[in-house]
Amino acid sequence: MRKLFLFCTLTYTSFFIAQEAQIIKYPCSSVVDNYKINKALGKWPKFKKGQTLKINSFIDYQYPTEDSKLNLEWFEQRRPWWTKIENDPWSEYPFFGEKFIPPKLNFKKNVDDNLRWKCGYSYMIDIPVNFKKNKTYPLIIFLHGGIDADQKKFLWRERQRKSFYMSEDDPYIIAAPIKLGWDWDPKKVIDIIEDIKKNIKIDQNRIYLTGLSMGGRGTFIVASQYPDVFASILALSPHHTPYSYIKLIDKVKDIPILISHGDSDTVSSFRIAEKMYERLKDLGAQVTFKPRLGIGHWGWESFYSNSENINWLLSWRKKSD
Repeated sequence: MRKLFLFCTLTYTSFFIAQEAQIIKYPCSSVVDNYKINKALGKWPKFKKGQTLKINSFIDYQYPTEDSKLNLEWFEQRRPWWTKIENDPWSEYPFFGEKFIPPKLNFKKNVDDNLRWKCGYSYMIDIPVNFKKNKTYPLIIFLHGGIDADQKKFLWRERQRKSFYMSEDDPYIIAAPIKLGWDWDPKKVIDIIEDIKKNIKIDQNRIYLTGLSMGGRGTFIVASQYPDVFASILALSPHHTPYSYIKLIDKVKDIPILISHGDSDTVSSFRIAEKMYERLKDLGAQVTFKPRLGIGHWGWESFYSNSENINWLLSWRKKSD
């Protein structure tokens, strides 16, 4: 009888262990409320004027990502770039290239890191050189392009962010989330904006959104979900797949928009960008189109460093409620 009892106990225990091993866990364990603002899970470090911060306050949040099916299909066919520790975007430090410091990951048992695209974004934020704690600042959110990343691409994105023209008379805060999945997730971006507002005085009537390539289409995607947040948006070389952003036109038509695209671009469709402009114009939208003659899928640093373009973005103020 005792042998039978021991056999049954061992069998049950083995079954339980086997079942537990089959449970796939996400790298992020806190499920967000998609209908409210989610509080950051960590505090900002103390910072100084002119400093760049790396904020990881949302990486333990799990979001109901809208493009889950696309991400599952995409990352089943290739190793996700973030699983290489030398590229891991969850570093606590704002350094890339030779200065990069890998994060100390402490995942629980059975975590599938391939599913990290479900998690919230970490982000970079640049503090103005003459920052004053009691001053209210405009905020620019910059959405990078591409789907994957490595240290070379991180450095490239940093150069793009650092290229933004900034007037001494009208300094602003610039924040750049780091995307893991295919498309930009609006809720993840909005939670970041709210987190910044809790730590820095932000002019709620002067919040702006811009991005290039996948970040250009992301600009339309995010703004279409939260059109009342942004005073104006600027889309550079917006990418046209996996679906056309023209379908979002009715949701963004009331926001001042600047679209710019190289007419020699063979990666993202110039014609679709032009068509977006034409349809917005037909709807009476406040929209500007800047074709860049002889330019392909490049030249974004020179665009962002041009005072005329950034001043256009910053010239708009959202009407107070």
